[in-house]
Amino acid sequence: MSEGFNNPFTPVVGKVPLYMAGRETIIDDVDTALRGNGNDTAIISLLVGARGTGKTALLSHFADTAESVGWVTARVTCVSGMLDDILVRARRGASHLVDTQSHRKVKSLGLKDLATVELEDSKPELTNWRAQVEDILEALAEHETGLLITVDEVTPNVKEMTTLVAACQHFLDEGKKVALIIAGLPYGVTSLLSGESTSFLRRTARFELEPLNDYEVEEALIRTMADGGKKFAPDALAAAVEAVYGFPFMLQLVGYRAWRIAGGASTVDLDCVTGAVDIARKELEQRVYDAVWFELSDADKAFLAAMAEGSGPVRQAELAGRLGKASGHVSRYKKRLLQQGVIQERSRGVLEFCLPGFREYFAGRIAEERDL
Repeated sequence: MSEGFNNPFTPVVGKVPLYMAGRETIIDDVDTALRGNGNDTAIISLLVGARGTGKTALLSHFADTAESVGWVTARVTCVSGMLDDILVRARRGASHLVDTQSHRKVKSLGLKDLATVELEDSKPELTNWRAQVEDILEALAEHETGLLITVDEVTPNVKEMTTLVAACQHFLDEGKKVALIIAGLPYGVTSLLSGESTSFLRRTARFELEPLNDYEVEEALIRTMADGGKKFAPDALAAAVEAVYGFPFMLQLVGYRAWRIAGGASTVDLDCVTGAVDIARKELEQRVYDAVWFELSDADKAFLAAMAEGSGPVRQAELAGRLGKASGHVSRYKKRLLQQGVIQERSRGVLEFCLPGFREYFAGRIAEERDL
């Protein structure tokens, strides 16, 4: 292990890396919105991408930015109970500015869609989630600030998302200072947008997190390694860039392991990177690809197995023959896997795996199943 410096790479879910490679435009648009007067499109934003493309890290960055310019933030994950969580976090975050609770003792409080707040010296008052958040926003407005809500891992199965999105639309219509940033896999975001009550999201800013370019990966590796007191040998840097394959999470894994393997040396050589890549690939499989695998249906696996028969991209028309299925079947499962962020369409009708190394991983898992 290296001594004297802290490892500068951050292969930790949600941790903001030192250099957000390739996301400058997204960051500029959202940061500008958070510093603006509320008229920027990105005040409501969707971050869409496969696992490991940096969605959670971007959410953390935007929340940090918002707090640095005075916003109160509520960072939540899209799970049952998230509306209650938003209220709790918003009240705690605003407590240094305003008293978001009644001055009178609350005898009972329900946080469902329709709740009853009963005060000792007043009649029961009907309220609901939207009204309670509105009270917080009005209190914050007196201090010329607002509330940013970030929602990670959006899924259409959580009905509370509809309540949240509809309320935020009303808050904006009423001139309240509120921002909403939602992150999720392609299929989750697509399903959310298809709902009638959430249709206004179709008119908001949508950012697709594409793979990084090699020069972006190279720059991030060089700059981050330098912050940890080391540098890459030229051939080691080239090998690291190739292994990352434009995948932000893999960039952090490879950099983290290479820095550690280098120990006390100031230069990370090719042997260090080779060892780092071997470890990083195993970690990527355990932390990302295993989750993808367990979400695949038998028909999904058959589709991907047909794609994996060749060594590169495959035409959609060829898959019908390999699968022995009608074109409608191919179109249906193509759509499913595109939405799950497992494959991508390089050009019209030409499909390829979009996660680095997933073809090899998938082939290995299929072989294991056949051997059982």
